[in-house]
Amino acid sequence: MFDVITDGDSLRVIYNGRIVIEHSPDEPFAWAGKGRWKITEELVSDRLSEQAPLTRAHYDRQWSVLRLSGGDFSLTFHLEERDGALRVSPQRSTTGLNRLRLRFPSDPGESVYGAGAQYEKLDLRGERIPLWVRDQRVFSRNAPTPSVRFKGMQAHPSAFPVPVFFTGGLVWHSFECTAPAIFDFTGAKEHRVELWELPSSFTIGTASSPGELTGALTRHMGHQPILPHWVTEGVCLEVSGGSHKLAQHVEGLAGAKISSLCITDWSGTRETKDGSKPFYDWIWNMELYPKLDTLISGLATRNVRTLAYVAPHFSIEGRLYAEAATNGFLIKKPQGGHYIHDIGGFMAGHLDLSNSAACAWFRGIIKDNILGLGFCGSEAAMGSFLPPDAILSSGENPLKMRGRWPVLWAKLNREAIREAGRSTDSVFISRTGGMGSSRHSMIASTGEHHTSWNRTTGMQSALTAALSLSCSGMGISVAECGGNVRFMGSRSKELLMRWHDLGAFAPIFRTRIGEGGGWQPDTDRETLEHFIRMTRAHNVLAPYIRSCIKENASVGMPALRPLFMQFPEDEKLRGAQDSYMLGGELLVAPVFTKGQKNRKVYLPEGHWIELWNGRAHSGGELVVSTPFGKPPAFYRSDGKNADIFDSFERKLRD
Repeated sequence: MFDVITDGDSLRVIYNGRIVIEHSPDEPFAWAGKGRWKITEELVSDRLSEQAPLTRAHYDRQWSVLRLSGGDFSLTFHLEERDGALRVSPQRSTTGLNRLRLRFPSDPGESVYGAGAQYEKLDLRGERIPLWVRDQRVFSRNAPTPSVRFKGMQAHPSAFPVPVFFTGGLVWHSFECTAPAIFDFTGAKEHRVELWELPSSFTIGTASSPGELTGALTRHMGHQPILPHWVTEGVCLEVSGGSHKLAQHVEGLAGAKISSLCITDWSGTRETKDGSKPFYDWIWNMELYPKLDTLISGLATRNVRTLAYVAPHFSIEGRLYAEAATNGFLIKKPQGGHYIHDIGGFMAGHLDLSNSAACAWFRGIIKDNILGLGFCGSEAAMGSFLPPDAILSSGENPLKMRGRWPVLWAKLNREAIREAGRSTDSVFISRTGGMGSSRHSMIASTGEHHTSWNRTTGMQSALTAALSLSCSGMGISVAECGGNVRFMGSRSKELLMRWHDLGAFAPIFRTRIGEGGGWQPDTDRETLEHFIRMTRAHNVLAPYIRSCIKENASVGMPALRPLFMQFPEDEKLRGAQDSYMLGGELLVAPVFTKGQKNRKVYLPEGHWIELWNGRAHSGGELVVSTPFGKPPAFYRSDGKNADIFDSFERKLRD
């Protein structure tokens, strides 16, 4: 239950014994304003024409309505308890009001988590975070002049931003807003949220433990589903180059546990200045992949599934582009004609996801051309591209639709699987996302990463992003082992092997060929043997991982979770992001430093067994060796899955 305590123009909203909203004339809860925002491929900027603090407050207890006013603005907030949380619905009282800044009380020094995929820090205290979705080239992260940024901010927008956060005090906030937003956690006694549009509502919840909090947050946002068993049985291997090369590649990895192949060029290829790229026509290319249907069914008999690469764009030379253009299914330019854009060395048109007929047509393509061919799903890529001046079938403002675009793309893919009757055996990976993605996205991608050791752009950034997604209602995510974007050089043998060590102890193990190739799993014998070993390690863990995925789907506890979430009483773990829990029983501490032979590990208090040698530990700090193929890992001796870990090495050799 909530209560509102008033004292003149000051008030406090108390929910479950916590002060969640606090207002006084000197420190108002809200500011309101009018503005116009502008989006280019390089800059997200805002121009305020008016702004004022809402210093005057009145609470109508009969109707549970909070009225705030100041300057020429007034705003009404309706408060109600719904589904175990406090829902606050702003109602515009001033014409043209479209900016809202909110202030929430916080304890000095308390940690803050969430905001979707974040790459530099897990604990966001002291940071200003822009929330705006964009398919990204990661070379711009943390650069002095990043390619896409909010004006006046150095932080880079994410490919999977989610406007939710929760505090170390176990209070969570969720905002139904798809416009640009800024989370400001730099204040000593407050958190500020800047919204560039009036949200339909925002929700505040409280909990007594991280488990209770994630359960409440995921119930509010929507649970990801239980995944098919095959997803956890081995590695998802990215492949390309045609049927003959694919077959050679699989045979060359004999002995590896392969769950699936993601065929990126099944619809053909085209050469660009950046190398070979898939041909965006989403029709089986029989010249490059003769007898692909037979190949797919043959792999399935060996318990290897296949995924297709797909995006809501069409190469202008393709058959589907012509069909979409004829039927009015493409985004249009303000001056007329279809919007054509260079999306990586070639020109393409773009599906209008606001058009229900266009979405139904594309669902048919997925059902017929992908699932009908035998694929068990897809990598659903590039879901955020929406030009700021686009003309949409729905008539909606593309600036306001941008945050919804990747969610609509995920919704389309999920509905295609359902309509095809393939929900029990098919999946798709969402490369982009936002508020509402958890209701549709089966697996979230951590985005693009350097083929490097860089902490904020390379391998460790993949783990940080996965942990922050876990704090944002997306408990099942996948990082692409080896990275994708080459910046300071091709990926090395050591980096790839360390990344395979990490991938084997993640919910989903996936490889990426990467730009410019670089070192691959089969480049030399040592790498191949190591790769085979780690795919087998992942396969041995499969029953345990499936229980973690089930727990995520049922109660919202993420499969890959920060240490503090499992051990909230240990303050040393509040910002830990170089180690993690896989489920509730296995602690993993990967190697993220080039040439490292040993690493320091901190274990929470308890009874732990070192996975590789059976040594017992009771918690605290220790230094362990880090040979390839044996990343530091420890399991709880009293866990219900201890038998899986007790026999791990034996099963790995079988």
